[in-house]
Amino acid sequence: MNIEMIHIILIVIMVTAALYMICIFAFTYGIITLKETYERCSIHDIKVSILVAAKNEENVIITLLKSFINQTYSKDMFEIILIDDHSTDNTHKLAEDFIKEHSELNIRLLTATGQGKKAAISQALHSASNDLIMVTDADCDLPETWIESFVARYKHQDIKMILGPVLLSPANNIFEKLQVIEHLSLIASTAGSASIKMPVMCNGANMAYERKAAIEVERYRHDMNIVSGDDMFLLEQFLRHYGNNSVCFLLDKAAVVKTKTSPTISHFLKQRRRWVSKTKAYTNIKIIVTALTVLLFNLGIVSLSIMAIITPLLWLNFVMFVLLKFLIDFPILRYISNFMNQRSLIFWVLPLEFIYPYYVVITAISGLILKTRWK
Repeated sequence: MNIEMIHIILIVIMVTAALYMICIFAFTYGIITLKETYERCSIHDIKVSILVAAKNEENVIITLLKSFINQTYSKDMFEIILIDDHSTDNTHKLAEDFIKEHSELNIRLLTATGQGKKAAISQALHSASNDLIMVTDADCDLPETWIESFVARYKHQDIKMILGPVLLSPANNIFEKLQVIEHLSLIASTAGSASIKMPVMCNGANMAYERKAAIEVERYRHDMNIVSGDDMFLLEQFLRHYGNNSVCFLLDKAAVVKTKTSPTISHFLKQRRRWVSKTKAYTNIKIIVTALTVLLFNLGIVSLSIMAIITPLLWLNFVMFVLLKFLIDFPILRYISNFMNQRSLIFWVLPLEFIYPYYVVITAISGLILKTRWK
């Protein structure tokens, strides 16, 4: 490889690094300046509908349902709509038994008439009785202040959509630590981007929105045939019709939803491929540019390591760019790690920076090429 070509490649990587730095520093500023808590009112005067789509969740569905028993929000002020998306295990039976045993909770168990999670959520949305919708996943564990914290944020400001924090656990081995750190970075970017009025991410495991607004934008959605993205495509439509100011992030420890890390590498990669597969259908330019910036910088680092096999002098450049990425990522990761009480993980960030670019590139390519399905 001639020296001119190497110089061109290094310049391209430096440009992507500069764009990445601007993006992450903007998100870092956003999350640092974001107000963390809102005063919760003792008067529970807003009714809430909670939507949960479940498919083959017999091992976790009871944990989720039990999370509603101890909610600090008045039980007569919220309903739970659990929609079974063609489960082939005991999910439906377990949910039925739980409902019979806990008559104090207003739970409706529906059977999905369509196919896929998006159709299930849409069906539940149209069945909801209340105007404030909260959404979570069947494999989540909710804090007892979950509903109350979202309602407090909703009452504080005229907004259409609220995004919430999600924490993966446990983080016992290197594989689990990688998952948790990566997810912390996604949550931090979600919070930071929403804070600077440029929302580029969300997580369907923890969010809320107005029912009327969601039904209104549903007619403009053309993504129902895409397996993943029930959350992201809804976010796109909210931004398009109601503007960036209509979306906010709830950075409140009382609202942190917990879910488990992937048990196997295969399960982990399938999940990430589902996430990536939806990106080719994005239409929001800010979301697209952010995703491309992250991908191209990581692709540049991976390319450097491959070229270094032929030109060993490039190993120094490879290490320098990995260290640069670490310096860019560290402030926002440190902040979100402290917020989520995951301070011990910060020591794993540097070694994992040498692995992460390969993971990003592999999942991106496979997600764009291979077919995916929900479950």
